Amino acid sequence: MNFLKRQGPNAKYILTVCTGSWILSSTGLLDGKRATTNKKMFNVIKEDTKDLPITWIAKARWVATEDKKIWSSSGITAGKLVGPKRHYSPDVATGMDLAYAFLEHITGKGPAEASAKLLEMMVNGEGDDPFAAKNGLV
Repeated sequence: MNFLKRQGPNAKYILTVCTGSWILSSTGLLDGKRATTNKKMFNVIKEDTKDLPITWIAKARWVATEDKKIWSSSGITAGKLVGPKRHYSPDVATGMDLAYAFLEHITGKGPAEASAKLLEMMVNGEGDDPFAAKNGLV
């Protein structure tokens, strides 16, 4: 926490995945900003941070702050258990969606699209989030 408090204000970018935004919320770096987090923990985190000036966005694969400095995703992946192994589907991997959006922000659409093609990734936008409804958040 101390590291984030010291280094965060000077960082060019901060990216969080899953409940990482919950950790970041205690540093003050999300004050006055929008963020998202894991859907299963969403209400717990929202309640825990209710006294902080953070706007938690339920229906979002990822959220970037207005200044594009802080990016948060709603989960790591939303895979499904198949047999003894966990298989992840790129079309529901919110961490990958965040990575794509961030890459597009820093390099432009061309390199981001080339990366998605190489990874055989189905890209989901910020609001393409069926899991908010599945978890009763919207």
